[in-house]
Amino acid sequence: MTGKPDDRKSQVLVVEDNPADVELLRWALDSAAVEYDLTVIDDGGEALAFIQQRGKYFASTAPDLAILDLNLPKYDGMEILEAMRASRVFAGVPVAVLSSSSSPRDRAKMEAYNIGRYITKPPDLDEYLRIGLIVKELLAEQSK
Repeated sequence: MTGKPDDRKSQVLVVEDNPADVELLRWALDSAAVEYDLTVIDDGGEALAFIQQRGKYFASTAPDLAILDLNLPKYDGMEILEAMRASRVFAGVPVAVLSSSSSPRDRAKMEAYNIGRYITKPPDLDEYLRIGLIVKELLAEQSK
């Protein structure tokens, strides 16, 4: 990935089924002054269709960053990540996993898929807002 022009907002794909977590993520990105356009998909089936460019997503393009929950309806985050890494369009997209699971086993599984960060959903607002800085850092790494 070559990075984005400085005048373009970062394209961020969020695969998350909890609307409250999506709103908290927006707050975190806003508080970190991230210039972004968010594409939110709230179920694993839709996320697979997006990645495989099927149906209404036939023209989907790779985002600058994907933020992925592991616990999703229909297909879990691991299946979404496997599909991304198998896709010629989405294989190189950096991924941050944002999950309620702090399981070392889940973290170890993710390592095999070359994720940018594994972030456990924090219990309080101040910690959640710090996620915006992590996302900003990941996006800056991509634009180099």
